[in-house]
Amino acid sequence: MAQKNRTVIFLGAGASAADGAPMQGQLFSRYFLTQSSGRFEPVLAKFFEGFYGIDVSQVGEDAKFPTFEDVLGMLELALQCDDHYRVGGETWDQLRIRECREHVIFLICTVLAETLGRYFSIGRNWHRELVSRLQIAPIDFISLNYDLLIDNALVETLRGPDYGATFVNRDPRTPEVRLYKLHGSLNWLRCPTCGSLTSTGTEKGASYPQQLRPRCEREDCKGETTPVVIPPTFFKVMDNFHLLGIWHQAYLSLLKARRIVFCGYSLPDADMHVRYLLKRVEVNSGSTPEVVVVNNHEKKTEDDKTAEKERYRRLFCEPAKVVYTNLSFQDFATDPAKVLSSQLEEVLKL
Repeated sequence: MAQKNRTVIFLGAGASAADGAPMQGQLFSRYFLTQSSGRFEPVLAKFFEGFYGIDVSQVGEDAKFPTFEDVLGMLELALQCDDHYRVGGETWDQLRIRECREHVIFLICTVLAETLGRYFSIGRNWHRELVSRLQIAPIDFISLNYDLLIDNALVETLRGPDYGATFVNRDPRTPEVRLYKLHGSLNWLRCPTCGSLTSTGTEKGASYPQQLRPRCEREDCKGETTPVVIPPTFFKVMDNFHLLGIWHQAYLSLLKARRIVFCGYSLPDADMHVRYLLKRVEVNSGSTPEVVVVNNHEKKTEDDKTAEKERYRRLFCEPAKVVYTNLSFQDFATDPAKVLSSQLEEVLKL
């Protein structure tokens, strides 16, 4: 059995929200409020009108959009069931539905790129602050976020990160800290022709239109590339072998974890892939790691905190090892030693 000597910092959407990234429920309203009607694809306008009765050309501040997860769930189920639809008087076959799905994924890439800026968000950056205050080794990161906030913070400190995958334009021998992004990343591009991955480094290559997107950097290929972004839906498509390898690397990292710090992650019941990953680690390692939850924010109600705490404690065999703190991600970034102290009891007093 692997020796448990590592700390794993697990980053959810709440961590990115601390640095200005929109939450899932804000993605569509943010996009259509900031885009002129001539800038977004007509297929998106037809989709939201036909499926949800929303005229995206008339969106106001009080617009009520479905979540990103709901939208992708509908489209992915339609693809899995080989269904067709009548939308706006025309038939949407599988090709049309797949086209719409790709535009929705591109939408999230665009929103994150425009919201967070070319490199870092404006003002204080909590990911950078956290990394600057950490003693990196032996710490691994696992992220559910597509943005490059933690990636670029690590670049400033190291030459990394090590994503647990092979890229045709990166030197695998460079010593780096491990960062496993389970749902893909805005700087990962896959070539459908040869299957290779290309990294765009600190740039959000997935947010570029196809005609401006870098081509595969394999010398004998140079094919067009597509973003590696797996939507956060109930029906995740786990058939990308690069991502399967990354999930396996994350599993191996968690097997060695003495402590897991969950930042900005509420452990939703619907996120079964992550819950299964954690349960598999616990069962196969023979014990529950120390679990510290850092997910407080000013809008969270006491009922929300209670429900979240119970979800974490229900998942693990030894709920006494779950420490649910009143710390926000900003608190953790400012003083990570509070959580990473060898005396876990100190956290209980916060």
